[in-house]
Amino acid sequence: MERVASIDIGTNTILLLIAQVEEGRFTSLLEKETIVRLGEGVQKNGLLLDAAMARGLETLGHYLIDCQAMAVNRIFAVGTNVLREAKNAGDFLKKAEEKFNLSIEIISGEEEAQLSYLAVARDLGDQEKMILVMDVGGGSTEFVLGKGERISYWKSLPIGSVRFTEQFLHSNPVRKDEWEEMEREIRKSFRNLPSPPQPSLMTAVGGTATALASVEQGLDQFSYEKIHHFVLKREALKSQLDLYRSKPIEERKKIPGLSPTRADVILAGGTILYLAMTEFEYPSVLISCHGVRYGLIYKKLQIAN
Repeated sequence: MERVASIDIGTNTILLLIAQVEEGRFTSLLEKETIVRLGEGVQKNGLLLDAAMARGLETLGHYLIDCQAMAVNRIFAVGTNVLREAKNAGDFLKKAEEKFNLSIEIISGEEEAQLSYLAVARDLGDQEKMILVMDVGGGSTEFVLGKGERISYWKSLPIGSVRFTEQFLHSNPVRKDEWEEMEREIRKSFRNLPSPPQPSLMTAVGGTATALASVEQGLDQFSYEKIHHFVLKREALKSQLDLYRSKPIEERKKIPGLSPTRADVILAGGTILYLAMTEFEYPSVLISCHGVRYGLIYKKLQIAN
């Protein structure tokens, strides 16, 4: 029996999972999500800002205190799109190594897609249908199609909630022409994606997806039990987008179920998910709280769960 931790360092959030591993299976003991906005400004200048790096290191410090308090034996940490793109990502990795003795592995878009898919496939178990897993991140969005644990297709696109908010949505509330320009760019990015076979199951992972499920249920606080495996209807998502478009950010922060720190980027992230559902004709999507951090433990420990 041992305790392990996985840390997923993304463009918008840094996620922690502490798990207990016993007899080839693991049980989640602690999960945390912190909206750090590590990728703030990267779209504009290609560099991690000093303030963003400081926020990231502070969050990692808190997570490592949790790991120590819970007697974690091994820690696996990965960086995704923001650390793939930022020209000075090495500075952040070096500081994490020097300050915490923490080694961070930058994974490719393909590896990110594989880990997200593995997490969902293990969670859902045997499925007769093929599964399309969509991970809307802050800087990139992954699409993975497969059956069981066999992946037949994957694609990582440079579209994300933080990236497209910074690129297109400059007014508050968002102007119609800004949203339409963003919508066109998202649709254009889908052009070379093959249509998934039907019937198939669409599943969404990541903070955008879980936030949309939380808002749909009007949750006072995050509830794994109510969000994991929640079915979000496409028309319900469209209503949410209309709500976000109609309100300035300060008003969005008051919407039940929506973290105030995600209020500025939820419209872009939700639009990416909605347009994918529209493009591939899915009337609903299954929301999953599992993602890269789960897949990372499965892969590193070679466990089945």
